[in-house]
Amino acid sequence: MFKRIVATLAIASVAWAEAEQANMTVYTRTGTFVGGLNDTYLDVRHFKYVPYAKPPVGSRRWTSPQHLDNSSEVIDSTVFGPACSQYVSAIPTVWAMNITGNLVVNYGESLLAGEFAQNSAEDCLTLAIWTPANATTDSNLPVIHFFTGGGDVTGGINIPTQLPANWVHRSQSHIIVTTNYRVNIFSHPHALGLEGNGNFAMQDQRVAIEWVAENIAAFGGDPSRITIWGQSAGSGMVDAYLATWYDDPIASGAIMSSAFAIGYPALTEDYDGLNFTFVAKSLGCDFSDPKVELECMRHVPVARIENFVGQYQDNSTLVNTSQSAITFTRQGEIDHKYVFANYTERHLEGKYAQIPTIFGTTAREFSALLPYEEDGPAEDLITEDTLIFVCGAYNTSKLLDQAGLSTYRYEWAGNFTNIAPVPWLGAYHYSDLYMFFGTYLIAPGEITDLEVQTSERMQDYFLDFITDPSSMESKGWPAYDVTAVNGGNITQFGADGQAVQIVTGDSVEGACHIPGAVYNTTP
Repeated sequence: MFKRIVATLAIASVAWAEAEQANMTVYTRTGTFVGGLNDTYLDVRHFKYVPYAKPPVGSRRWTSPQHLDNSSEVIDSTVFGPACSQYVSAIPTVWAMNITGNLVVNYGESLLAGEFAQNSAEDCLTLAIWTPANATTDSNLPVIHFFTGGGDVTGGINIPTQLPANWVHRSQSHIIVTTNYRVNIFSHPHALGLEGNGNFAMQDQRVAIEWVAENIAAFGGDPSRITIWGQSAGSGMVDAYLATWYDDPIASGAIMSSAFAIGYPALTEDYDGLNFTFVAKSLGCDFSDPKVELECMRHVPVARIENFVGQYQDNSTLVNTSQSAITFTRQGEIDHKYVFANYTERHLEGKYAQIPTIFGTTAREFSALLPYEEDGPAEDLITEDTLIFVCGAYNTSKLLDQAGLSTYRYEWAGNFTNIAPVPWLGAYHYSDLYMFFGTYLIAPGEITDLEVQTSERMQDYFLDFITDPSSMESKGWPAYDVTAVNGGNITQFGADGQAVQIVTGDSVEGACHIPGAVYNTTP
């Protein structure tokens, strides 16, 4: 009898293993993807390498992303692909000096290398997908589609503190997608030879969202419940996306964390394409005809371009502060097609997606964004510059509220020593991602009960939103109402020894509209 039971269990184990392996294979129009199980959470399935557009290489460098053809190719999705082409700056930052796990993994390359990022490439238009291990085509799970930050110049999927396995493990009821998109000169060249085409990051974003909407059901997702979410530059992209594709956003909801189209830090506009021409001439493409200049630059090796631009920019900051700066960012390429000069005007014209939104800020955004100093930036600068984001959230939320759209606001104000290891950091720009992704667990140092509780509440509230935005009030997160007494309600996380509390809008953003009001960076 015992032998029969053992044999039965062995057969069952083999059958389960075969079923599990079968669930690692997903068929889509653009390919067959073979994924794996997460090493830490065996109830989480991942597909780390999923192309969503044709590689923008060779003649496709500096062109709009192209949709993939039909394919039955079997693709190994168990290993991350490269990030999009970028440079590892030699300029000290808090990300390199004080905290770990918040930069793209470059396999041993110094965090201050001053060189082309080893784990980046032009063939990079891929996304990654995390699902419950038992998800099937009948699961119809809500989806978060995340876009990373990086100031329009760096970023990518393979950033340890942005990997969502913990969150999917806890919920077992949603899917998370994260996305690579082109950055810096390969995204925002503003080359005259392109005749106005550019802002390729936003075009990449659209094609990625289209791919997910078309194919996510095969992974167990519900294409009618896709919430797009971005942080920092990714957040600004999501907000701009809602003003670009306002009549067909595809997404059912949107979350913006720490950057908004209104109030996005302005950088030098380059209407004449002088920055690209300067780089081209410096790399041997010295032609008066913009078309010839562009074609020549398409033949220059990617690492040579990234090293020239990055090292020139580093030199402008570290050595020769009088040297003319060159930038390749979204705000430097206002084309009135993907990026607009006046987002307030577009809101007033009704040119913004009619979907529910969440806008979030951190209490000390700029403690990590100002030029690095060992003892931290001046407090008055942290306060002054943090208000750029806080007031951007306030002004945008006010416009949406007046338009009758459901909007929810949060402030991340936690200060946990494992994720903020130096005292002047506090609730810095990016640190809320530790909470949402559950990656505070990999940060070295003590983890308190409050930190665990705060992360779980933040994860659960976002899950409530992507599952059914209309449930937020009943779950304890009131909608934002700028006309209410004391400026409406904002949900505050991690402050005052509490995982979550509801505070007045005026207590957070009063300095944006009340004369004499003072902004509090340490609530």
